[in-house]
Amino acid sequence: MNAYLAILTISAARWSYIAAFIARLPIAMVPLSLLILVEAATGSYAHGGAVSGAFALGSASSVPFWGRALDRGPHRPIIGGTSVISAAFLALALTGTQMEWGLPIIAGLALGVGLFFPPITPAMRVAWRQLVPESSGLLAPAYALDAVAVETLFVLGPLVVAGLYGGGPALPVIATCILLAAGGVGYSFSPAGQASGEKPDTPTAGAARAVVLQPGVLLIALVAAAMSVGFGQMDVALTSAAQAISTHGLMLGLMFAAVAIGSIGGGLFFGARKWRLAGHRLLAASLSGFGLGLAATGLSLWLASPPFLLLPILALAGIFISPGLLVMQQMIDQALPPGRTSEGQALLNAMLTAGGAAGMALGGLWADMVPAMAVFFAAAGTILGGAVIAGWAGGRLLRHRSNRR
Repeated sequence: MNAYLAILTISAARWSYIAAFIARLPIAMVPLSLLILVEAATGSYAHGGAVSGAFALGSASSVPFWGRALDRGPHRPIIGGTSVISAAFLALALTGTQMEWGLPIIAGLALGVGLFFPPITPAMRVAWRQLVPESSGLLAPAYALDAVAVETLFVLGPLVVAGLYGGGPALPVIATCILLAAGGVGYSFSPAGQASGEKPDTPTAGAARAVVLQPGVLLIALVAAAMSVGFGQMDVALTSAAQAISTHGLMLGLMFAAVAIGSIGGGLFFGARKWRLAGHRLLAASLSGFGLGLAATGLSLWLASPPFLLLPILALAGIFISPGLLVMQQMIDQALPPGRTSEGQALLNAMLTAGGAAGMALGGLWADMVPAMAVFFAAAGTILGGAVIAGWAGGRLLRHRSNRR
């Protein structure tokens, strides 16, 4: 914990951390706010999920371009420009929904939101290396602190949306637009926004290969996809369960808060310690804990347990979220040659964002047909599938590397 405090006593690091936190809130707010907005307008979770899925497609498609741009040039114009353009597309999507422009047009605008979504998380990964010297011994804790912030956002973002939902389905989208534009521009003028790419002068072996084809990266991408799809399904399941339990938004806010508290605590505990287990085993363990926690939530609903019992179960499930993200970030850095880390982290970030939106699309389809407990079970199954991939394929990759040596 002392390392975290030491990082935050550095003025440039503290300012950049706060700016990045605000600028990244829309990462998790956009898919859920679009889902709620379109569902309220059309009466269909499936339609809302389709619009969120369009955002996911745009976000995933733009990864190679923005990742390479971060590796090759200054970050300020990239982050500032994409933030404003993405926010403009989101504002148009809100307008189109209110004026009944039709689902295809709204989905197309959501696609634009994703295509220009600012790559702040991979940019911050590079910025930390310039804000905190590696010789200080604070770089690894800085990565851990950042990972906790990112994973907290995936829980806090929906919590903010749930709180704003009481003012109507348009209010979360309006707030997300403001955060997207103002937060991105604010970050671009922070010390982190002054960072630039780290493209090496001399290409290393394998540097020309597509990032996803680098050894181990495809494995991490698949696991990230499974985790984030399950996460998106969980968001829908929480929304559906809260609506079944209560007629107001308080229960939804409490459920998201429980997951957030668990995630923050688990990330801070994990990041403050050194672990001897191989990365793929830590990843498999964290996803297993998360998946089993969601399965226990579904079981609790099936047994018609009192609503307040859901909160500690969700908090326990949340404990395993941040460690999984931190391990994936570390594995991406280890798998890539110098000068490709921004592109790799952008890929990971897109898999998390796009997977979450895709999970909402799937969850929205099921929530129209089955009770919330079934959506929780589906989310648990998806995440446990990712744990199997991490444990089995990760072990094979490790053995392959050992044999090559």
